[in-house]
Amino acid sequence: MRQNIGRLIAAGVAIFIGTTFITATLLAGEVLVKSTEKSMTASFADADLVVSASSDQNGSYVYNPIGVDLVRDVAAVNGVSDVAVGEGPYVEATSDGKSEYLPLLTYAKDKNLQSYEISDGKAPNSDSEVVLPLKVAERLKLSIGDSISLDMLSQYGEEGTAVAFTITGFSKDVSGGFASSGGAVVVSLDGAEKLSDHPVNTDGFQAQSILLNVEDNIQKDPAAFDKLRAEISKIIGERTVQTTSEAAQDRIESISGEAQILTYMVLSFAALALLVASLVISNTFQVLVAQRTKTLALLRCVGASKKQIKNSVIVEALILGFASSIAGILGGILLVQGVLWVVAAMDLSPAVPTSVTIPVAAIWLPVVAGVLTTLLASFVPARIATQVAPLAALRPIEGTSEVRRTGIVRLIFAGIFVAIGTALFVYAFSIYKSDMELALGVGVLGGALSFLGLVMSAVLWVPGVVAAVGSVFAKFGAPARLATANIGRNPRRTASTSTALFIGVTLVAMLSVGASTARTTMNQELDKQFPLDVAITLRGETDLSDSTLTAIRQVKGVDVAQSVEQIAVPIVVGDQEWVSGGTTYRFDESVNSALRDTSAVEKLTDDTVLVSTWYASEPGTEINFVDPSALESFDSNDVPQESPLWNTRVTLKSAGTTGLEGSAVTQKTFDELKSKFQLTDADVESRLVLVKVSDPSNAMDTVDALRDLLGEDNVEISGAVMERDMFQKVIDVMLLVLVGLLGVAVLIALVGVANTLSLSVIERRRESATLRAVGMSRRQLRASLAIEGMLIAGIGALVGVLLGTLYAWLGSKLLLGAFTTVVFTVRWADIAAIFAVALAAGLIASIVPGRSAARTSPVAALAVE
Repeated sequence: MRQNIGRLIAAGVAIFIGTTFITATLLAGEVLVKSTEKSMTASFADADLVVSASSDQNGSYVYNPIGVDLVRDVAAVNGVSDVAVGEGPYVEATSDGKSEYLPLLTYAKDKNLQSYEISDGKAPNSDSEVVLPLKVAERLKLSIGDSISLDMLSQYGEEGTAVAFTITGFSKDVSGGFASSGGAVVVSLDGAEKLSDHPVNTDGFQAQSILLNVEDNIQKDPAAFDKLRAEISKIIGERTVQTTSEAAQDRIESISGEAQILTYMVLSFAALALLVASLVISNTFQVLVAQRTKTLALLRCVGASKKQIKNSVIVEALILGFASSIAGILGGILLVQGVLWVVAAMDLSPAVPTSVTIPVAAIWLPVVAGVLTTLLASFVPARIATQVAPLAALRPIEGTSEVRRTGIVRLIFAGIFVAIGTALFVYAFSIYKSDMELALGVGVLGGALSFLGLVMSAVLWVPGVVAAVGSVFAKFGAPARLATANIGRNPRRTASTSTALFIGVTLVAMLSVGASTARTTMNQELDKQFPLDVAITLRGETDLSDSTLTAIRQVKGVDVAQSVEQIAVPIVVGDQEWVSGGTTYRFDESVNSALRDTSAVEKLTDDTVLVSTWYASEPGTEINFVDPSALESFDSNDVPQESPLWNTRVTLKSAGTTGLEGSAVTQKTFDELKSKFQLTDADVESRLVLVKVSDPSNAMDTVDALRDLLGEDNVEISGAVMERDMFQKVIDVMLLVLVGLLGVAVLIALVGVANTLSLSVIERRRESATLRAVGMSRRQLRASLAIEGMLIAGIGALVGVLLGTLYAWLGSKLLLGAFTTVVFTVRWADIAAIFAVALAAGLIASIVPGRSAARTSPVAALAVE
């Protein structure tokens, strides 16, 4: 090994890069899963269990709000150490005529139940103390010790009786869980109960979730943990109790349609990393051992047996594979940790961890892959070396042609692998919508087999393709003709060098195209999930003024601001016997300009209605608009079917939801409702502004600017742009991980071509010396080697880009096509960069050994070693 340290370093670098890629992929996958789950459950902090008001009962969505009494009942369960309301009802916080609308949380001493950070002052301990978001306090010009009125809103947005609280501290939303509202109000559980003593429409206190932590001894005992969970389930009725991880999976599934999609992505990348690393290591090590055939044969001349030769190569492979794999693990850990430091410095998302978590698989899998692949790669060349007659070492063989007839066995196996891989892809696409997990596994296997078949058959078609392209350049002088001749004269060497490159380029192109496609597709899906950025609702008695609308449009970051007219007409959903809501908006073409996705509005016709998000119903459900004036004779919202109120109803069909607190109809239906219920123009109000921001990634700054602008007015600012921003940041982190892997892939490609091309040039020192001896100048020799390197690299890049693009399309379709329409996207700048880097790699890899060969004296190089 000491005598071949230069060549072993080349092979060691390939193993190091390959195992670094495997390690980095596994660690990056862990980061991706954890950060996404944390983003989805940011409002749940680090709770052990979460009780949710919503549940799925036999396929039907059921919502059972949580009251203060239930919170106390859960807290009393033996084994529960602390509880808090995680997502409470909204309250109107008012001071000196200015109001903010914020969700209500209850304080818990356990910091694992705090999704916020108390930055100033102290926690609320009595039933009359409150902690406000710092930015809200600044807008309302409040200080610690000041008084503020809290008015709990009903589920219909109606106000109750205000209760005075004393401000004891200010908080920051460090988790981002309440970014859409600009933070949350925090009171004690007694304070929440005090507010619930002033019910509106008999609603009382209605929370969406309870957070709880369990005692340490129970947390460490799975059986005791499950028993506690079962006891809580008996208390909460038709509600769900989950771990935060399970809650995250439910939320991911609600968006993507598949709860385990992140796990599938990680496993796919891990399988990809394993395959690519194995191919690069195998290719480089085979070239290395094959070039030492003469040395191994010489050892046999001096008495070494075949078994000793084989054992020496295997031991060498073991040592090299293990040492390089350990270094690769360290390299992968440092790479991912470096990415996390960059993410932390960029402040992309509070959900992204600041330090890497190392799963066991990230330790043993790279070592096994590196050592096993190196061993397997050494077997065939070692066997060939032992079959060479010892006397063969006595004659010079470096300059001899290595053109051999490719074995029929290789051809058959390559064809079988490609055929099976193609068949597996066809099968995967036939089942991917019904069984994504199986389809993805089958697709990855199909891709691996088909790619392996192409690599195996490379010696058949790569030299021919390179020689054909080279013949076009042969007319440009002797160096070009010689380069073309060398390509065709030694097909195995050409195939090994080109294969090393197109393996890496395939990976680079696949990650580049896959990342671009994922970004475009996910952005489109986010547009569908969150079509409305910001909604500004005036809560006072006056309508929106032209000057206020103009001021909103002039806020930096606001792209479109569109006012919407409304009337107060309540609805009855389906066969219910109670009235819901009371606001009906007029949606026309002008509304579309303020939406990111207009598909829901396009479904709106004169016979349909978009209902409030609070009363989401299946499309086609009957929605009855009833006479608002007749409601005055009822003591509650209950409306029996036999009531005269039904005689003047207008019935439409649900076509979807508005994303707002009210319903929406067309201009014609809007006028019909006015006429039907004898409403005048004075009853038409303008209290809603739909805002589309120019850059969702900077939405928080825009929303804060709107809050600052409208701080003097009694307005509520809501919308999904902040929630969208949370998902956008998750996507950005995922793509940043892909960029990191892309960088490793580029390194794999460069190392692969540099290794094989450099070794092939070194191998031909005698051949180069012969050319010098017959009159070729040093410049011509260097030019010939450079042209040959660039031709091989260029064809390798072309093949790699085509294969990478194909696999990216297939993978994106399998991974994303089950829940959305895939938007295939190719960044042509990336493709151009790939070709430029590949050609540069081919050129650079031939320069150093080419100069060495040109400088060597022909007499010295022709001497028999």
